[in-house]
Amino acid sequence: MKKAINQAMNRVIKQIGQSGFGKKIGALAVTGFLIGSALLGSAQPVAAVGLGGEITSGVALLANAGGRELRNSIDDKMATEYGSKIDVNNTNIAAFRKYRGLYPTIAGKVVSNAPYDAVEDILEIPGLRQVEKDRIQQNLDVFTISAPDPALVEGADRFNNGVYK
Repeated sequence: MKKAINQAMNRVIKQIGQSGFGKKIGALAVTGFLIGSALLGSAQPVAAVGLGGEITSGVALLANAGGRELRNSIDDKMATEYGSKIDVNNTNIAAFRKYRGLYPTIAGKVVSNAPYDAVEDILEIPGLRQVEKDRIQQNLDVFTISAPDPALVEGADRFNNGVYK
């Protein structure tokens, strides 16, 4: 196959030297296609073999958990207060939108200064103005605390989780 590709490329290069600008662009495109095909190959159809030896195509195959319900740590966390309150150690600033006066300024300060040991620690954020402290005090009942979960706090997702209205 390499020999055929080399021969085709040599023909294209020879044409580039003998033709006008338009043909040169076409020749360059063909050259790029040939090089890409040589390096990347072509797509191959894939089929899965079922447990009985039959070939399945277009069927989703799922792992069996031995009859157990498949859950992850985030599912478990959502079943606690975290699902109904703002867990200030694990939330992103978008969660503050549903509470008047907390988004975006207070939300950014709370998220930036996490983690906290107690909900009341939010009131001790450095540089927090009195009006912001009052607003947080009015909403302390919507906050909860749990240990930071790496699946929720790593990276920049706490500030921009990519979910837009």
